Amino acid sequence: MNSWLVRALAVMLVLCSRDALSCPKRCTCHFSAKTTEVVCPDAGLSHFPGDGLPPSTTSLTIQFTNLTVLTSEHLRAVPLLEELHLPGNKLSSLPADILKDLKYLHTIDLTDNELRELPEYVFRHAPLLNLVLKDNRISNIHPDWFPNNSNLTWLDLSGNQLMKFPMAQLQNLRHLKVLHLSQNKIEELPVGCLDAHTALERLYLDQNKIQTLDVKAFSGSTNLTHIFLQKNRIDSLPPTVFQELKRLEYVDLSDNRLQFLSPGILDINTSWVELTFNPWHCDAKIEYLWRKITMESLQSEPKCAAPENLKDRVIATLTRKDMGLKE
Repeated sequence: MNSWLVRALAVMLVLCSRDALSCPKRCTCHFSAKTTEVVCPDAGLSHFPGDGLPPSTTSLTIQFTNLTVLTSEHLRAVPLLEELHLPGNKLSSLPADILKDLKYLHTIDLTDNELRELPEYVFRHAPLLNLVLKDNRISNIHPDWFPNNSNLTWLDLSGNQLMKFPMAQLQNLRHLKVLHLSQNKIEELPVGCLDAHTALERLYLDQNKIQTLDVKAFSGSTNLTHIFLQKNRIDSLPPTVFQELKRLEYVDLSDNRLQFLSPGILDINTSWVELTFNPWHCDAKIEYLWRKITMESLQSEPKCAAPENLKDRVIATLTRKDMGLKE
């Protein structure tokens, strides 16, 4: 018997049960032929709303409540769950078996809780595709969070306390397409940190403390289309750092410490590069960037920060004389 038929029979069984169309207090329920969505947004809620929870539930949202404890026993009441959304609660920990028996769960959102450390194997018991841990207090990732055959495609760890790029811990995520590491405390990208992520398309590293990039920082992820590096401390870039990224569509380097760009850095397929809010020094070294903007229609309008007589001038309006170049 194939898995689709097994699931169909399971749905029929729960829909035929006595409590299939019930709904917990403080929650709203939406029933359709294929899905049952339960939303519990009451700030006064402090316990898991188990009483009246439809066993046919496919999507459960408990948001902005005082929920502090969630166990596998609680979730055993919703065996058909596909999406679990828990933003803005008071969860500080999760048991290792939290996802036990949830064979259809593909999405978890734990945004804005109080999570610090999570046990090993915590995400191994469900076929997750999307995991959001944004705005918590996580400083370490256990390498055994994920199974070797993980199909995770979306991981959001932004707004946490990561000091280093979690290279070893993410090695199993070979199907990852979107990785959010914004708003952490990462200072560098180790060489080869993305080699395991050949499917990666979007990389968010903005609002960290990155100062430099190795020439091969992105060499392992040639499918990258978007890179977000704004609001770091980058003051220089290797000339060929983006050269192997043939699918690159957008790069954000705004609000860093760049004063000029070495020739070759922007010799890439895309013209969508954000460069504003850098301390550009508009002398002869700015010629390469000036040429990219004025002659190749680079989609950005950076301004000079120095020298004083050119401060706040849009680089695209400079003349060769302004830059100290021969006419």
